[in-house]
Amino acid sequence: MIWAALLLITGSEAPDVEVDEPSYEHDCSAQPKQDFELRLVASDIHYAGVGFGSHSNEPVLNIEFSETGYDKFAAVQKGRIGKRFALCFEDKLLSTPVLNEYIYGRTAQVSGGYTIEEITELQTRMNKYTETPEGP
Repeated sequence: MIWAALLLITGSEAPDVEVDEPSYEHDCSAQPKQDFELRLVASDIHYAGVGFGSHSNEPVLNIEFSETGYDKFAAVQKGRIGKRFALCFEDKLLSTPVLNEYIYGRTAQVSGGYTIEEITELQTRMNKYTETPEGP
């Protein structure tokens, strides 16, 4: 997987520092919720499926949000173009993808150097809790 470089801050200054992007070890159940977190539950996802990028033919995860799921995603997108966000599902960190562009519909695509096995694992984890795992 491709991970963003992390700047580790130690000492007494650390609690006062605002974090703008998640780390690959982000805790999705910690309070308070961070602005960069997309915290989803099963009712927020209609379907998650494996696909392949139209230009690169790389494995991707296609997600179809419910109305509430899209509302959560729309809130996280504000000001995040080119930045990572934490994709959390059922309090577990699934991925820390970069938002390449605003998503205006209920579908999104997670890509970025994943293997077919990694994408299939993400799909399995998301569909495990949804009511419609067979897809559109």
